[in-house]
Amino acid sequence: MNKAAETKSNSMQALWFLAVGASAALVHFLVLVSIVNITTITPAWANVGAFLIAFVVSFFGHFYFTFRQANTSHETSQNSPTFKSNIIKNDNTKSDSKNYKSKQLSALIKWFSSSTAGFIANQSLFVFGLHWFGEQYYMMIWLLVTGVITVMTFALGKFWAFKS
Repeated sequence: MNKAAETKSNSMQALWFLAVGASAALVHFLVLVSIVNITTITPAWANVGAFLIAFVVSFFGHFYFTFRQANTSHETSQNSPTFKSNIIKNDNTKSDSKNYKSKQLSALIKWFSSSTAGFIANQSLFVFGLHWFGEQYYMMIWLLVTGVITVMTFALGKFWAFKS
């Protein structure tokens, strides 16, 4: 890949990371606020439930968009080597599908680990902020802490969890 194409690819990856991350963060935030407003659960505990729900959005968005994990058994481009080899040897599909599922499971485990590490850092800072500033500022504290942790989770996703 030439330098210009690599820069464009990295830019698109960063945009997808921001879009998926913003979507997951929005889900996280809306669930957090809903739990706090509808139940008697404290913001610190509501944040745990909100994280778990947002994780699902985050994983699938990053797996399929940000750090594109192509399913080679579904490649249909007639110019792709996979398409041409599947014309000759159609029995590769089961092997490709198994490899894809293994890759997906590996990425899921690594991303959950990365997200959990990010969440532990997020939750620690969030609880510290609640203690320092008061629970009435939980929304502002959550937004600030989430912004700080985003950089860490991007690096873990790019260089470890979804590394091809």
